Amino acid sequence: MSNLNGHQNGNGNGNSNPTKNGSIITKTQEAKVQSLSTFSAAPDQEKSVILRQSPTWSRGVTLTIIGVTVAGILWAALAKIEQVIPAKGELKPQGKVKEIQVPVSGVVREVLIKDGDTVTKDTVLLKLDSTASKAELASFRKIQNQVRQENQFYRALMNDEIQPSELSSKLLELKLPKDVAILAKNRMEIVAENQLYQVQVGEKVAGAVFRPEQVSRLQAANNESKTRSSAARLDIGQIQKQLTQNQVLLEDAKAQLIVDRQVLAEIKDRNDRTIEQSQRSLEIEKNILKDIEPLGAEGAIARYQINKQKQSVNDRQGEIIKQKADGLIEYNKQNQQMQNRMADIAKYQEENKRLQYAISQAQEKYYNTNAQTEKDVRDRMAENQKRISEVDSQLSKIVFENDKKLAELDSQISQAEQTLKYQELRAPVDGTVFDLQAAPGFVPKTGQAEALLKIVPKDHLIAEVDITNADIGFVRIGQKADIRIDSFPYSEYGDIKGEVIWVGTDALPPDEIHRDYRFPARIRLDQQSLRLKDANSGPLQSGMSVSANIKINENRTVLSLFTELFSKKVDTLKEIR
Repeated sequence: MSNLNGHQNGNGNGNSNPTKNGSIITKTQEAKVQSLSTFSAAPDQEKSVILRQSPTWSRGVTLTIIGVTVAGILWAALAKIEQVIPAKGELKPQGKVKEIQVPVSGVVREVLIKDGDTVTKDTVLLKLDSTASKAELASFRKIQNQVRQENQFYRALMNDEIQPSELSSKLLELKLPKDVAILAKNRMEIVAENQLYQVQVGEKVAGAVFRPEQVSRLQAANNESKTRSSAARLDIGQIQKQLTQNQVLLEDAKAQLIVDRQVLAEIKDRNDRTIEQSQRSLEIEKNILKDIEPLGAEGAIARYQINKQKQSVNDRQGEIIKQKADGLIEYNKQNQQMQNRMADIAKYQEENKRLQYAISQAQEKYYNTNAQTEKDVRDRMAENQKRISEVDSQLSKIVFENDKKLAELDSQISQAEQTLKYQELRAPVDGTVFDLQAAPGFVPKTGQAEALLKIVPKDHLIAEVDITNADIGFVRIGQKADIRIDSFPYSEYGDIKGEVIWVGTDALPPDEIHRDYRFPARIRLDQQSLRLKDANSGPLQSGMSVSANIKINENRTVLSLFTELFSKKVDTLKEIR
């Protein structure tokens, strides 16, 4: 853009003085008159024509030029123009285009939409054939139910929750393998035998029923055991009585030991305080003696008083020695009493150990009265329990394998249910269908890169534009913009107002379409349609190319254009060598 000042005068500064110009014209006219007068001295036959310029007309032209110039400068200084940055781009929805893929394999049975259809969220787009998926799901659930019932039976059997009368019907119902059925029967028989042994050793078994001869045998064995154990229980009672008495003496000695320790601590504390007080008194006496000895040397105090003070110091020292000796005697006496108390405690503790050992011997004698019979019974019980544990170990392995199978079945059922769920493909958002690839009988591949169809979200459209490196420094969020739709000529349909809502923080690299680095930006549109000639609204569509003018300065004056151009020319002159 070039600078034009609009002045027609010769000096180019736009300033002129009408008075001065008028005087110049007058002088010129006078000079012309003189020149013509000279020619008038020629022979009369040569008559001259004198041309005189009108001063009023000349002055008016000059004033007009000056006025126009001043008015132009004032207009350039006051008139506002918009400074804009151009940017190219296209319309895009605020939400990204949704590519619809089939998450599961199958055959397309029915397509319910076509290209260009407008759909709402959760609208069924197409359906897959679900016959095989339903059959597979039913098979998985049947197997799952069978395995769960087996595990419930095994756990109930290991927890002794199945009665012998129920075992046969359970085995027939579940149709377990022959080896597993044998394991279950053996375990039931071993458990029944152990219940009899438990009653023989005095343990209670809920729900156990025995024959009459078994009951008689149990009663005879119990009577014999009671007779032999009565004497042993009497010995145990006497020893326990001695143990109780000794325990009382032990607790009393421990309580007295606590008191002795407290008294010992009090004696030590009292002796320390007494000696400390005597030490302070001794220091005072020594300080007095130290203060009066120089006075005695000078004769200011009697020698008697000095000797008396020395005697006081000696007496105080002797008193401290006596206090220490008395305190030590008292402390040692109390300490000896405490040591004696500790010896008594040790004696009582040893007696406790002896009595406890005697009780254990008596108890052992008592237990031995029934030991042989009970030992035999319990040995048989232990052997049976070992056999039960072996059976339970085998059943636990079966349960563990079934649990693994159930976990796999849960996963397979979940996958089958998910497959059934995706037999109907639904729209994730409101929008318009385009690029439909599917048709009845189409077999899509799971996770294929190419989508079956795409949906343009029914969101407000925004303009995505690219801004050059040279202009990005002036663009800010919130700046106004004029967007022209390339499909609708601006001269006929106008533009759409907008506002910058986002500016990229990093430049996009060059590609096949764009040769230079550029910064992406987004502009929100104030309206989503253009007014057409027939007074109808022309809706905007995603993908339309646009040209945007981003307003970076709306207060720039016309004069600033000339001053900027002048500054550039001056800078150019500075660069010339």
